[in-house]
Amino acid sequence: MNLLVSTIILIVGIWSFFLYTSNRRYFDRITKHWEAFESEDLVTVAIPARNEELHIEECVRSLQHQKHQNLEILVLDDNSTDATASLVLELQKQDSRIRLITGKPLEDGWTGKLFAMQQLYEAGKGSYILFTDADTRHTPDSISYGLFLLASQKGEMISGYPKQITRSLALEVLVSVMLFNPALFVPFRLQASLQWPLFSMAIGQYLMIKREALISLGGFIPIKGQICDDVALARLCAKKGHKQLFAPMQTALQCEMFTTFSQGWKSLERSIIGVVKQGLPGFLLILLIVLVLLLLSFAPILSVVFGVLAFSNQSYMLPCIFSLAGSLLLFTTWKRCATYFGFSPQSGRFGPLTILLVVLMYLNGLFLRLSGRGFLWKGRVIS
Repeated sequence: MNLLVSTIILIVGIWSFFLYTSNRRYFDRITKHWEAFESEDLVTVAIPARNEELHIEECVRSLQHQKHQNLEILVLDDNSTDATASLVLELQKQDSRIRLITGKPLEDGWTGKLFAMQQLYEAGKGSYILFTDADTRHTPDSISYGLFLLASQKGEMISGYPKQITRSLALEVLVSVMLFNPALFVPFRLQASLQWPLFSMAIGQYLMIKREALISLGGFIPIKGQICDDVALARLCAKKGHKQLFAPMQTALQCEMFTTFSQGWKSLERSIIGVVKQGLPGFLLILLIVLVLLLLSFAPILSVVFGVLAFSNQSYMLPCIFSLAGSLLLFTTWKRCATYFGFSPQSGRFGPLTILLVVLMYLNGLFLRLSGRGFLWKGRVIS
């Protein structure tokens, strides 16, 4: 049993090392020749905003300074109860490219953000649509960068992780659960070619898509009730033959997703549950993955335990070597991945804790889903 456990740790460590190395080389290859991309296409920047008075002005102003000039900036006020709408109206007076849209009351069968995105899609006129969140801040190259990657990689949709801003180390460790994808799960190089729906990833902070592709998908209607809107759209694109891409976006924009640990926990557990496919086979597979992740989170401790026991019992020597080698490979890779995506070296050292947080958020989210309580987000219950 000890040898089996340590062998699993070693195999995952080796897998993580080669997966991240492959992903890093792929990301470097598609971005190293980046240059300012000149395009005359109209780009619609679409921002769903619900009670975003603290963020919306900075977000819109960062988009006003894009090097790509042919754009319209649409902000949908999603039934806010704060000053979101009035702030956008003031900006609208100063720049004709900015337009406030008053959101309709949420219709049955829709989740709030997807309903807002559908209204933005219907109102926009651009050949490309960049969906972005109100808590983002864009560099002047943000739109040009996305257009360049879509053109050079012949894609129809692109997304990627921005530089994440956090107010504490604890919150940074929590947000770094997103590293699970490039460090343990998604082979992005293969995904770009094979377009497996299971491995299709996206994040709503930066989601650029060709209007023609979105039209052929039927807008957001096919996924209107999904919990995780961004990943659902990426999977739909892959399923319907529209090439979706994922790339590092740290130089294009930054985002402060959460201001408190509690807020981050509630949002991320909702996303984790939303990504997981339903049904008995999927549940059993996820259960196996959860057990392995739980094992990995305690792998460094197991290495120490096996090492101590090996002094008195030689049968523990091989499990000690395997678990130690696997732990070093896995968590050194995790730290490299964290640094690459703009997280601090300090947060990268907490890989075991971050993986444990993934497990705990999944289990708590599963309880909320199965119990019928649903997820509370921005004053709405998502069931």
